[in-house]
Amino acid sequence: MSTTTELQATPQAAPARAGFHLPTIQDNPITAVPFSRLVRVETRKQVDTLAGRWFLIILGLVIVVAMTIMLFVDQGDHSYGNYLAAAGIPLGIFLPVLGILSATQEWSQRTAMTTFALEPRRGRVVAAKIASTVLLGLGAVVVTLALGAVGRLLGDLRGAETPWGVDGWMIAGLTLMMTLYVLQGLAFGLAFLSTPAAIVAYFALPTLLPLMSLVSWLATPYEWIDLTMTTAPLTTGEALTGEQWGQLAVSVALWIGVPLVIGVWRVLRREVK
Repeated sequence: MSTTTELQATPQAAPARAGFHLPTIQDNPITAVPFSRLVRVETRKQVDTLAGRWFLIILGLVIVVAMTIMLFVDQGDHSYGNYLAAAGIPLGIFLPVLGILSATQEWSQRTAMTTFALEPRRGRVVAAKIASTVLLGLGAVVVTLALGAVGRLLGDLRGAETPWGVDGWMIAGLTLMMTLYVLQGLAFGLAFLSTPAAIVAYFALPTLLPLMSLVSWLATPYEWIDLTMTTAPLTTGEALTGEQWGQLAVSVALWIGVPLVIGVWRVLRREVK
């Protein structure tokens, strides 16, 4: 008797569920994360963290000290190009550390699981890091131009008579140099995927490289592979010769291209834990 009642109750419940259906992908289409959003996120990672914020504050203090010293040397009577150099040299040396932090933070802070869960295509994440690093380099150039102008204006208040003129080649060269340096920091970070190792390698290897010039048969190759030496003509305000462009290309391929290729390969294949 009870069995018959249960069998009869089952068909009666079915019509009540007839109008119910689970949501499908067609009802809620899934779209990829826009690349522009990835770039914004990676840019914020570089400057909107505790380490990045304090690093920028300390770097700003170093630039202020350098500009202040220039104002008290020769009564601040220096060209705009000299003030650009005073602001640009600290940025060019230390700003690539932000590129290193951008490349290593997923692995050193164990946030890779979150990053690659929101965007499983790791190549797009690496491309966004590269784009945000280039933007960082361009932003550094704007900051350098502004700080150089501030220093020159303060020099005018102290009676500076040196003309303001600056060659367009110098600005273009400064832009290219700053971009290359921050890309080098990113490349080293991707290659090592460890913040301490990447920072040590970034500062130690270029420091040891000039030892090659002490060996006679290595002096000529050294002129082609030292990125610091090959980028120096970019700030002279003169167009580079064909040989200088060739030297720059070789050093960029060695110190940016090779680490970047290794780093991309490691990011694409490394297991996320």
